[in-house]
Amino acid sequence: MNNMINPGKYKIANFKYPNLYVYMTGDGDLVMHTVAQIIQVDVIDKVQHFATIFDTATNKYLGCDLDDGKAKGFTDSQVLQLSSDDGVKFDVNHVWFLKEGKDWTPITVQPAPDSDAKYWKFEKVE
Repeated sequence: MNNMINPGKYKIANFKYPNLYVYMTGDGDLVMHTVAQIIQVDVIDKVQHFATIFDTATNKYLGCDLDDGKAKGFTDSQVLQLSSDDGVKFDVNHVWFLKEGKDWTPITVQPAPDSDAKYWKFEKVE
């Protein structure tokens, strides 16, 4: 069974902090917020779990800035690998990590820690 996410529009919540959603600030940083932005997921390769993630509010692609250690918005797409054992919790490699469950908390990029804060729930939007 392939647990790859289906293409479509989603809100992205953190698994550990389910009432906070991915939100792109005016300067392009990804933070958590009580207000969700609509994210378009386009599957590039279902077998390898490759996808691009696009913020429809800011018209930027979500990705990883490994130099700054931040999840950010980019003009050009980054192909991300979305890993899931159960089809519910998705691990974005390099992982996006949420340090605390507060509004406006920045999302960082780091090696995978042993914490549910590295998992993201993609909630389908109709």
